[in-house]
Amino acid sequence: MNERERELLERARAGSEEAFTELVRLHQGAVRAYLGRHARERELVDDLAQEVFVAAYRGLATYGGESALRLWLLGIARNQWRLYLRGEIRRRERQDKRLALELARWRSERLDEEQPEQVERELTALERCLAGLPAASRELVEAHYFEGLAAAEIARRTGRKPSAVRMTLLRVRQRLRSCVERRVVGT
Repeated sequence: MNERERELLERARAGSEEAFTELVRLHQGAVRAYLGRHARERELVDDLAQEVFVAAYRGLATYGGESALRLWLLGIARNQWRLYLRGEIRRRERQDKRLALELARWRSERLDEEQPEQVERELTALERCLAGLPAASRELVEAHYFEGLAAAEIARRTGRKPSAVRMTLLRVRQRLRSCVERRVVGT
């Protein structure tokens, strides 16, 4: 944890909403990227990310600094995702949808195998891969994934066709996936 983050954490613990907001700003990308690996719907990622930071705010006093703040937040994100999946399991059990139930159970069990260090490596690789994209591709990714703009809105803003925006996003995602895989294997 760097000095600025440590200072923000102490101020947030003392009740500074501004300091906590800055911590959220610093780490929301990593939390949203982690959740986005599991939840494909942007609205669900938004809801879960909000729950993560509410839980983090409530638990600031319990964070002892044994691990990096980002890892602590990713652990909370993992727990929030697990809670969501368990709720889905209960809901689907009531609806008696066996296939969806088994899929949710499998995903929940897979989380038990996941290590925060691996997630951190993948997020670091993703950040580096994003930084290595051409400016136009990076702006497209930021507009779609971080600003939450639909392909049609991006197309309207850029004077392109929505299908061209979707195709470009597909190619950029493939490029990022390959880049992240190379970097993670290389570590």
